[in-house]
Amino acid sequence: MPNDPSQISLLRMLGWRPGDPLPDVEGLDDAVDEAVEETGPWPASPTAARDPLRASTAPDADLLLPAEPEPVVPINWNTLDADRAEQEWWQLDAFVYWLRGDFGLTPQELPPMWHRHPELVWELSALRTSWLAGHAEDAHPGAPLMWLRDLGDCRRRLRDWVQRCGTTLTEDRPTRLTTWPGEETATSPTPVTVTDRAADFAVFVADDVDRRRRIEADAQAEVELARAERIARLRRSWGLPTTGPEDPAPGSVTSDVADEEDRS
Repeated sequence: MPNDPSQISLLRMLGWRPGDPLPDVEGLDDAVDEAVEETGPWPASPTAARDPLRASTAPDADLLLPAEPEPVVPINWNTLDADRAEQEWWQLDAFVYWLRGDFGLTPQELPPMWHRHPELVWELSALRTSWLAGHAEDAHPGAPLMWLRDLGDCRRRLRDWVQRCGTTLTEDRPTRLTTWPGEETATSPTPVTVTDRAADFAVFVADDVDRRRRIEADAQAEVELARAERIARLRRSWGLPTTGPEDPAPGSVTSDVADEEDRS
């Protein structure tokens, strides 16, 4: 595997995909430059040459796999921080575009607004994790075939999820939830017309990242408050002033507190 991310991008531009045999990358940059001068720009993949419409919806290849190899681990969307979530959203979106283009998934299996339905997000995210593991350099030769079996199972579940949630190619609404005894009756969701899927996804990701940043800020504020309360209790127990202009900044320790801690 080339270490230079630019060479990896060039290989992908020439149609190479993870799992394919690696060509000789010696002089790759010069060879590509010469070929472009003679024949014009290369298509992003063989698919682009025979199907421009499909190529226009193809994802950025660099988003399918990170430039630097990373351990393949399951994604827990409930615990991702804001920065990691933003990265994972765009990589998952690139994978979904690739999946739709190469396997011709229908809206009954893969609707455009999948990102607004958690059941579809978890399903597609798990499928991408399986794909990454099955096409890694150290994967078993039979791993890609096992992934195709996973894909068949996933497609059946996707059809079931889509039928239950009611999202379609042109309209979307939140997944209906069953109200349990003692809960307030949920209002019937109103369908929304799908006009620009890509724009909606960008807005959705921005809102999700902003929500996670607020949660992180609130959690950090609670940590700082708990720390301040602990310092105040220590000061009271040692008979020190609890407030005043000499209060330490967050993360610092005054000399009197430090000396008292050393003596204790």
